[in-house]
Amino acid sequence: MSNEIIKAISLLHKGERIIIEANLMGKFKVPVTSVENGQLRTRMRNLTARQVVEHEISKNCDPTLYLKGQDRVRVFQGGDSGYLPAAIDGIITKHDEVTQPPVPRQLKELLKRLDKPISNGYDSYPDYDQAHFDMYGTWPYEDDTDD
Repeated sequence: MSNEIIKAISLLHKGERIIIEANLMGKFKVPVTSVENGQLRTRMRNLTARQVVEHEISKNCDPTLYLKGQDRVRVFQGGDSGYLPAAIDGIITKHDEVTQPPVPRQLKELLKRLDKPISNGYDSYPDYDQAHFDMYGTWPYEDDTDD
């Protein structure tokens, strides 16, 4: 995708700098380990830039962003992975927004229809005042029509 802002993310893992390049969709293919049925399983997953930077292992591996114009930016200045600077956060957010696939027009129309309240032409509230009924839903006054 030509709109991508981040070309690659590099990590310093076990003393070696590993470069993970963005694919055509702007995502990064990273091995992710999970426990399934009591066994460790490692699978290659396509993660967004934010998911790569916030991943527990890569967060402590000095991630560096390789930007579109040959610039390199360290994600965590001074090695403090507890604080993500606003400028870096903006770059990551913009990259993830630009590389998201567009929502189809039909889905947008469906979401607009679902946002409208469901109504069959009648009000959901009756015209009479609820305060005239007691807690059992009956009229609390004696019937005056027995004359």
